[in-house]
This record gives sequence, structure tokens and C-alpha cells, in this order.
Amino acid sequence: DMGVDMVEFLKDKNILVVGGTGFLGKVFIEKILRVQCDVGHIFTLIRATDLQCAKTKLEREVFSSELFRHLRERYKDGYGRFIQQKVVPVVGDVACDNLGIDEETSEELFKRIDIIMNTAATTSFYERYDVAMNVNTVGAANVVRFGKKCPNLQILCHVSTAYVNVGRTGIIEEEALRSGERLSKSDGTTPSVGEVESECQLITKLLQEIRSSSDLNSTHNKTERSRMKEFAQQRARKFGWPNVYVFTKAMAEIMVDHLRGDIPTAIVRPSIIESTFSDPFPGWIEGQRMIDPLFIRYGKGQISMFPAADNLIVDVIPVDMVANGMISCLGKHASTPGLYIYHLASSVQNPLLYFTGVKAAYDYFKLHPFQEKNSTKLVKIKKPQALHSMEIFRRYMCVRYKIPLQYNLLLRRYKFVMKLADLYEPFIFFKGSFDNSNTRRLWAELSEEEQEQFKFDVECINWTKYFYDVHIPGLLKYTDS
Repeated sequence: DMGVDMVEFLKDKNILVVGGTGFLGKVFIEKILRVQCDVGHIFTLIRATDLQCAKTKLEREVFSSELFRHLRERYKDGYGRFIQQKVVPVVGDVACDNLGIDEETSEELFKRIDIIMNTAATTSFYERYDVAMNVNTVGAANVVRFGKKCPNLQILCHVSTAYVNVGRTGIIEEEALRSGERLSKSDGTTPSVGEVESECQLITKLLQEIRSSSDLNSTHNKTERSRMKEFAQQRARKFGWPNVYVFTKAMAEIMVDHLRGDIPTAIVRPSIIESTFSDPFPGWIEGQRMIDPLFIRYGKGQISMFPAADNLIVDVIPVDMVANGMISCLGKHASTPGLYIYHLASSVQNPLLYFTGVKAAYDYFKLHPFQEKNSTKLVKIKKPQALHSMEIFRRYMCVRYKIPLQYNLLLRRYKFVMKLADLYEPFIFFKGSFDNSNTRRLWAELSEEEQEQFKFDVECINWTKYFYDVHIPGLLKYTDS
């Protein structure tokens, strides 16, 4: 047994949340407020011009969300007051020194913070290099530096991604990335601290070049944007990484490990995060994630072929299980210096066949079809077919769309799906699986009561039911599909 009662542990704790307005950040905040109303304060870093804007942003992006409906029902007219007492917006920016927090506020925070949770990330695969680097890598380093100034800090938790392992194969252990480690697929490596620093200098140099060579008109922003996006791809590939997201997230882990000193540090690595399994209610999601656009397009009759072999495993984890795992590792490792790594993933313990999801989509849309655009007709969907490699998928798309391109919409659709296919290839055709022994051990140490309250046991998921009853209806209800 863990020896700490999780709910009791959260009592009176002051938590700094970085990335609190994101998909996972919101779920984390909601869960804490729901299980422990006597938490100290949840200080939430917000990028905003001033405190009033930060408050408005929190209200609009977090507390008015459907996700908080249980708390809204519990507190009724007192909901706003409860939130204001507990959740304190802090104006700042993760990319800046001292997290961009003014001196007076940060002096106050240094004294008070017990726990730091960093879920901030830009997850776009084609982000600008400067933006991805600032948020994902420099941001992660700044959070640790900030933590070092908090004498009462009991634990720092950094949310990474299981796909920092994208260069490894087979069953991948929960272990730290090592600088200079060879990636098995490409002849690339994991960057060292020095290389991370020189990448930052390269970005600064390139931005100066772009800015000095352009006359400051409106096309300048466009060239800057597209050049920084190209540069991102180029640098990631130079090191042998498939995209700027996993590349900057890997560099973040290298920096966190390098800077942590004797701070108890947990790195959690979720796989593909999808809608809530059960908590606070099933099916809540925000925005379409990784594999969702393909499902929606399939339901609309726009594609019937999926880039996936029959036996292909895709690693998915519901967002509430990620948040519960994060909270559990806070209690487990508080005040115990060291680096602790957790894969919040399903591929070893309860593998999801990609086609299980696709078949559930077929059954779902057969019974609940979309309506054709501008007509009363219902979309008739075709039985899904697997294409065993990206190559075959590209050929199919080309024959299907590119050759008979009668009109623009098809070309746009073709380009969209091809772009998706390119981006997701490393994930969809990823050959490794993520060992989750540490996560299982963490789960086994919870009391039965806690397991009820903080469910993150992937074994209990029936994937067919999850897609059919939870995930697909959730996508249709909560995202623009």
C-alpha cells in the first residue's frame, strides 16, 4: 500500500498548473476540485496581457466548459465563488525567464508552491520551430528552474508523450531518454543538452536573418511563418525524428532530467489521448485528436479505406485515466528525490487493434448515419477496408481523387487526407509498444476505494464498447464534425 491517502494528500496543497487551459490540464483541474474541495490554491499560469484578461480567459476556456457540469450542479449559485476561491490565474508565459511572472507574484509563489504540474505543450506536428521549441522545450526547462526556487516543493510532474520513444522498437521500457542514443529506425540520435542549446541559438539566428532581409510588410509574416515551419521539419529530420512535436518533446525530457537536481520529478508519457472513459462522465473531448478526423470522414462517406494492416495496434488512452495517473504519482513520489517515469498507455496491457475502432465506427454510422450536405439523403457508408501500408494508401488516394479531380473540393479533401497520412505514419505504423510496469505497480498500490476514485486501469476497457458507446458519440457531440 502506498501509505498516503490520495485525497488527504491533496488537502491544503498549493499547486502550480502550467498548461491548465489545455485538454488534459482542464481534466486535471476539474478532478482535483471535485475530489478535494479543501485543496489549497490551484495557481494557473495564463498567457494574457493583464489579470482581468487572464480571469476572462479562464472563465471562457475552462470553467464554462461542459466538463465542469458536476461541480456546477454541486455548488449551484456558489459555483463561481468556489472557483474564484480555489483557482488563481497567474499572468505569465512559459517561454520566458521566471515563467514571465512579475517579481511580487513570483516571490509569493516561491513560498507557497507544494506541487508543480506541467501539461503545457503545442501538439501540432507542423508547428513553427520557434513556437514548438519555446513552449515544449524551453518552457519545460523554465518550469524546472522555477521549481528550484520553491523551498517547499514536494514534487514536479512533467507531461511528456509516449512517442518520445518513436525511435525505439519492441517493448519499450519506462526509462529516461539518453543523450546521443541511436534511434533504431533512422540513423538519428537523441540530442544532448548542448545540442538543445545550439538549436535555440540557430532559431534566434534564423529569425534575425528573416527579419532583417524582409521589408516589414504583410508578406513578411507569411514568409517567416512558412520558413519557420519548414525549418522545424528540417531540423527534426536532421536528428532523425519524424516531426517537430516529438522532437521538441524529447528535448524537453533531456532538459528536465538535466536540470531537476534533487527535486522529486515524475515524467508521465501518455500515448494518444482520447475522450473520457467515465470521469466526470463518458465521452467528453475537446477538438479532434490524432485518429478522429479519419473516423469522421469515414462516417461522412468521404473515405472507406484505412491506412492500417488488420493486426495493427494503435495506442490510445482516455484522458481521465491520464489525469488520474498523474494525480496518483504526485502522492506516491512527493518528497522522494529521483526521476520516475510512467507510460500511460494501453498497447502492452490491453492492445487496441486499429480495426476494432474502425469496425465500431462502421456499426455506429450504419445505425446513426450522417445526413448528406444540402439534402435529406443519408450517407450510406461502405464496409471499411484495410490498406496494409502507407504506400498502398497513397496509391488508392491518388487513383480515387487525384486522377479524376473534377472539382476543387476533392483536391482539398485529397490534400487534407494525404497530409494526415504523412503526419500520422510514424504513429499509426509505429512498431513498438509501451511497457507500463511502473504504472501497473502504481495502480496496485492504491486502496480499493482509491481505485474507484482514480481509475487508470486500462485493462478494464472494452475497446469496441468504448468506441461505439463513448468515443464516437462524444466526438459528434463535443467537436465540430
